[in-house]
Amino acid sequence: MNGKMNRSQRPPRFSPTSIFHIMSGREKLILDSMGEVGPFQVKIFLLISLLKFPTAWTLLGMIFMGAPVPFTCTDSTQECVDSAGQECHHWTYNRTVFRETIATEWDLVCGRKHLTNLAQTTYMIGILFGTILFSMASDKWGRKKPLILTGVLQLVTGVASSIVPWYWGFIALRFVQALCVGGNMTISFVICMEVLNGSWRTIMATLTHIPFNIGSIIMSVIAYYTREWRLFQFIVSLPIGIIIFYWWLIPESPRWLVAVGKDKEALALLQKIAKINQRTVPEKIPEKVGKDMVSENKAGFVDLFRTPNMRMKTLIVWANWTNIGLCFFGLEQYLSHSGGDIFVNVAASSAFMIPGVLASIYTMDKFGRKLTLFGGQILAAVSCLIILVLPQSLPHLEWYRVCFATVGVTGTAVGFTTLYLYSSELFPTVVRNTGLGSGSMCARIGSMIAPFVASLAQVISPQVPAAFFGASSLTSALLCLLLPETVRTSLPVTLEDGENFGKKNKEVNANGTTNNGYVEEYPMES
Repeated sequence: MNGKMNRSQRPPRFSPTSIFHIMSGREKLILDSMGEVGPFQVKIFLLISLLKFPTAWTLLGMIFMGAPVPFTCTDSTQECVDSAGQECHHWTYNRTVFRETIATEWDLVCGRKHLTNLAQTTYMIGILFGTILFSMASDKWGRKKPLILTGVLQLVTGVASSIVPWYWGFIALRFVQALCVGGNMTISFVICMEVLNGSWRTIMATLTHIPFNIGSIIMSVIAYYTREWRLFQFIVSLPIGIIIFYWWLIPESPRWLVAVGKDKEALALLQKIAKINQRTVPEKIPEKVGKDMVSENKAGFVDLFRTPNMRMKTLIVWANWTNIGLCFFGLEQYLSHSGGDIFVNVAASSAFMIPGVLASIYTMDKFGRKLTLFGGQILAAVSCLIILVLPQSLPHLEWYRVCFATVGVTGTAVGFTTLYLYSSELFPTVVRNTGLGSGSMCARIGSMIAPFVASLAQVISPQVPAAFFGASSLTSALLCLLLPETVRTSLPVTLEDGENFGKKNKEVNANGTTNNGYVEEYPMES
């Protein structure tokens, strides 16, 4: 075979405005019962949004718990050398801003300075493994039980890490907490996507980032009034306890119940949802009629690289994910090293991200995913490169660095919001979860490196992290121009569709939209 299908072999085309490429009786029942959005979906979205606050606090909390504190050797004016010129072992800390951080409590300075960055890196490793572990758990045991388990464990380990007296005990507990946060982030997103239909998935997928940004602003306020890492960690760990009440407030995912054959439970839930949303109340679950053509494909990770076009798209998506993780967390931490008021810096950067994320909803539809991602990455690159060329003699230099770093974070946030949806549309259905999951793992790798790059501002020069982040963002922006546009296109389903998607020989439908595969509903991540 030459890898192409002639016109007579191609399945019927569908309009890009339709919702499903192949609508099984069961899938149609779910849509008819729930609709695209209604009171039930709004309730679930608001409840899930509440979980974003403690997620932001624990994910970014190290910015304050490990904030740099000025210090000198106790019997010297030097930092790491005592009055006799020997290695210092006792330090005096300037506690004007923070009364206690993990650095001041465990003397993570001089030769032990890297242990502060290790705390954040270990946390990001936990996020990565938690995403994988709880994704498998949610597929096996449903969305609800693993979600609540992650919240309970997050509460226990968070409180425990606020009182543990040893650094390595703190690291271990934070790692377990990160496992739970990674699972919580993934499962909560899946629940939202599985109760939504049609274009609302795009809108809600974007809006789920707003509570995270608001949570970051609140985190700065909490840190301002606590100024002591143990109290801060204790306070930000408690709110996740509300998840216990979710046992009664949220149901299991109706799509998961249908998928695993729990027809009796699924029917009862869909009947309840239909009444709430004033939709058609189903009387029974249709019998399964064969297997969906997509499910018969045994595609996997290797298929991301088996053919040249798929391989190129995969590597470019990975590069952009890595940069997003590196620059988002790196620039957030860079703000804590840039001078000025650390509380204002972090709160301002989070506030600026909100209009950027909201604007991406419009730009992704108006100008496309590719240009929106390119614009976000370029904004981050230009902001960082401006920091690099700022004259050292410039009055209020620290203020300019903070402003441009804030703009850079905003650009990265736009890129992150866009990339989540864009990459899920680039991969064909048979490897979509694999492609999106591998991209998310790349973001975690970038976030692991971020603290060490950001700390170079103190070790070498404030210009070094800016140069690193700027070069990385610029490279990623240029690479994304090689990707095909996905807005108003038929999304790829099979591996053959994925390989042909974006090639120059694509066909154009009569209504002006491209036809690179089958149209399907916006994909669900798991």
